[in-house]
Amino acid sequence: MFDLKTRALPSYNVIVLGGGVAGIAAALRAAQNGAKVLLAEQGGALGGTLTAGLVPNIMDAENKGGLVRELLSFLTEHDMTCARLGKKVDEDGKRIPGRMIDIEGAKFFFEDVLQKAGVTVLYHTQLSAAAHAAGHIESVLLTTICGNYTVSADMYIDATGFGALAACLDLPFECGSREEKYPNPASMNILVGGLPAEYDGTDTPEDKAAYGKMLEENGISVSAEHATIVKLPALSSWTMGFNFEYGIFPDDILAFSKAIQNGRAEAFTVLEKHKKIKGYENLYAQSSAAYFGMREGRRVFGLYRITDDDIIAGRKFSDGICLVTARVDVHKLHAKDTTECERGIYSKPYHIPYRALIPIDTDNMLLAGRCISGDFYPFASYRMMGNMMTAGEAAGYAAAICAKEGIAPSALSGARVRGYMETLGHEL
Repeated sequence: MFDLKTRALPSYNVIVLGGGVAGIAAALRAAQNGAKVLLAEQGGALGGTLTAGLVPNIMDAENKGGLVRELLSFLTEHDMTCARLGKKVDEDGKRIPGRMIDIEGAKFFFEDVLQKAGVTVLYHTQLSAAAHAAGHIESVLLTTICGNYTVSADMYIDATGFGALAACLDLPFECGSREEKYPNPASMNILVGGLPAEYDGTDTPEDKAAYGKMLEENGISVSAEHATIVKLPALSSWTMGFNFEYGIFPDDILAFSKAIQNGRAEAFTVLEKHKKIKGYENLYAQSSAAYFGMREGRRVFGLYRITDDDIIAGRKFSDGICLVTARVDVHKLHAKDTTECERGIYSKPYHIPYRALIPIDTDNMLLAGRCISGDFYPFASYRMMGNMMTAGEAAGYAAAICAKEGIAPSALSGARVRGYMETLGHEL
């Protein structure tokens, strides 16, 4: 028998597990709607894939209001964004605003808005267990760098991406495609410097093809379907992506840990080979991602499950809380996969319904981010950060109202949640 030597934290109205974009949004909106909120994050910074994962690109943001717009507006005001495609600066040398964001600026923004809203943030804090009975969570065990703590709340939000709280409750889930049984690949991104200042990266398909041909001619092979270089708002640093780790499931820590080692090893090898190519002699790694890019975790079964038919038809719902406009984007599922990204599933703009945030068999829990309820192909569309941040806002609002009114998420009107999202300026 282990003696965990736990200590108790004060109770909260809402506990959010996971400090990625969905968890941040959930914690913020819950606090702004009157809840006492705790946000637990496993790393040492907020933002998840966006910041620690070195993927500072907010996709499917154009029709979003709320926190997406607030973040982009703040960073643009401080000259901390640039265009994803094409020219990054205008004739006066001013950055052209866009969806590429400054990582450190985003970290500051997230901490600032949460502090002002009164959210308690715990870093280096991991969910270890949940005490629950008959679908009701009584408390959770948090393992931190400072010891083990128990804490309870009226409502809980799983924004871990992996669906860690859902796993503690043994809730049903899927991961990967039903046909091939493989998830989207994981990736290790790296931040680099030393490229010519005027180099804007692999912006177009033609750029990517030319870069890929150059790598091939120089004997450089990569594990991803293609290699990319993306310029950041600093205009003197770039992210490089060329690593894919295949078949990594959210419940296999041995494979997950080995994939991280493989990703860093590939980064070292590929960068060293670049240095022998004219124009890349001064290339160097500034850092590898602190947050490994798992595109897919547990897709937890909810009261509604977003289906292939929903996205093909562009279905709208009375409880629609987010309008997704992104196409299906399935990456290679294994090294020999040559199937195109959309795989014959062509989506029209569709809704994420509030019901997809409510896991079955629970009465005081909501989902936010990648673990919401949907099939494989819809997931490959709605997983974009603009949508995940928006879904987090809906979960946070709903959790605050449920805690305040003493009701289960399933009893809260989805139309009411949708109405709140409209007040934030989201186009639905």
